[in-house]
Parts: sequence; structure tokens; C-alpha cells
Amino acid sequence: MPAFSENELNAIEPDSACADSIPASFAVRVLITIAERRKGIDAASCRLALLHLETATLLHRSLRRALAPHNLTDLQFAVLVVLFSTEPEPIAASVLAEHAAVSRAAITDALDGLESLQFASRVRDDSDRRMIYVRITAAGQETVDAAIVDYLGAAEEATRYVRPTAQRAVLVAYLQLLRGLSASGKPRRSAAPRS
Repeated sequence: MPAFSENELNAIEPDSACADSIPASFAVRVLITIAERRKGIDAASCRLALLHLETATLLHRSLRRALAPHNLTDLQFAVLVVLFSTEPEPIAASVLAEHAAVSRAAITDALDGLESLQFASRVRDDSDRRMIYVRITAAGQETVDAAIVDYLGAAEEATRYVRPTAQRAVLVAYLQLLRGLSASGKPRRSAAPRS
């Protein structure tokens, strides 16, 4: 991946950025080039989506590196953050799955790992044995507190590439994209025929 100086990045105009000058994977650069040449495809929209995906992939990799010293997966970290926010109250495992936006099976696997690390504990409800409540342990609180600092530090570090004057515009664009994707859940149109 080519390294760009801040001056070079600032000189790139979004509409004039050709695929060869984009610091992205080869596959993304090829897809952008194809979009620019294919009739019936909005190349600017494709470039936006593909560069967002590339950015999200690199950002996610950076955030996972921040969790690595704490021996936490993304899901385990998310679970601990939810438990940290509800402490001292326990939370039902089913509600935890909803908050983490994963299946109950995935929550069970994450909790198995967190219990083996002694970061969380589960207890069955005495009156309804089907209900399982989860609570963060003292070791879990200590670990997630340190992990949060590292995770937020990595997130903050990633934004150093966006000028402070542009951060609001980027945030607005991401919120629009999130709202649109959340509302639709599916692509608007079918694939264009090959030309």
C-alpha cells in the first residue's frame, strides 16, 4: 500500500482521485476502475462505498490490535462494555445478545470465554430457571477499563488523518450512510448488465 504524506492526501480531490492514486487494496482499486468504465454505474457512489469499506477494514484491524494485549475478542469486549455500563445490576443473557446484536449462541460462546478468564459470571434465576443473568467480575472491570482506554486511544489516533475542520462533515456523511443502510437493509437496484 503506498504511503502518502499529509500534503499529498490534502491535494487529492475526491472527485478527481483516480484509482491508481487511492491508498487502497488492489481489489478495491480495480473495482473503482471498473465502476468508472462501466455504463449505468455511478462511479462516485461506488468509490464512496468501496473506500468506506476499505477504511472500515483498516480501522477494525487497528482496534483489534488495541484489544490483543487484553486477550479479548471484539464480541467479548462488547459484552464487557455492556456489563461495565450496567454494573452493579446483572443483565439477562438474552438482553445481552440483543445489545451486542448477535445470536444467543454467539453470546454463550463469548460468555464461556469470559468466564474462563474470570471476567464475567452467570447465575440462573431462582424463580425461572430458564433465565440466566450475567455480571462482570472485579477482574473483568479492571480489564475492560484498561481495554477501553486502549480502544478509544486507537480510535482517536485513527482520526489524526482527518483534519479537524473536516471531521464534522465526515461524521455527518457516516451518519447518513448508517441511517440509510439501517433503514433499507438491502440494495436499491439490481446489478447492471455487463457491457
